[in-house]
Amino acid sequence: MHKGKPITFGVSGRLWKDALVMYDREAGSLWSHVTGGAIQGPLKGQALKPYPASHTTWERWKRLHPDTLILSKQTSSGVEGTSNAYGGYFEDPNRLGIFGTRNPDTVLPGKEFVLGLVLGKAAVAYPYRDLNRQPLVPDEVSGEPVLVAFSAADATAVAFSRTVADRVLEFEKVREGAGDLLMEDRQTGSTWQALTGRAIEGKLAGTRLRQLPATRAFWFAWKGFYPETRLWRVSQ
Repeated sequence: MHKGKPITFGVSGRLWKDALVMYDREAGSLWSHVTGGAIQGPLKGQALKPYPASHTTWERWKRLHPDTLILSKQTSSGVEGTSNAYGGYFEDPNRLGIFGTRNPDTVLPGKEFVLGLVLGKAAVAYPYRDLNRQPLVPDEVSGEPVLVAFSAADATAVAFSRTVADRVLEFEKVREGAGDLLMEDRQTGSTWQALTGRAIEGKLAGTRLRQLPATRAFWFAWKGFYPETRLWRVSQ
């Protein structure tokens, strides 16, 4: 909000740390779409409230949310956005950023996908290669018990709080079932959809874990924004 009215955004055409920069039409400030913070202008230092979202395939999303509405991009010349303008960039493992950015930490390949999570002053990166080996990750970030769940089938990673009604849950027995990625909590044996955090069977049926805002990013980009990030690795 700015002066009691919602802020509206456009694409500035600028980059900051190889990432898109937005501008707001009300105050003319520039904003990072990665951090959600204003980096220049009258609103510098202010931050947008992040909301959780899932980066997944349409097939998986539609299965989990069958009543989903979609934004039509039909135009007079066809459906807009059916080709990927960045296909070549994604396929080249050595091309980092727009202007030849170097990988700031070679502990991982620059274009390794990670799920980046920021809670309080702490940032954590969960590499997809490690999540592939351990698809349920119990962790604690800034005192918050968290769970990261991963589906290798569609490269989908999500983060949740593990606290339900003042009780911290532990999860196990991750598996595919009836088209869903499922898991169970040790405390009640309830069955949960791992990618929505919703309990579908058992004592806690109907309960939802609180999804946390998290970002799928290339390792080099995440490390560039959060140089002090903790890197989670699967136990050897």
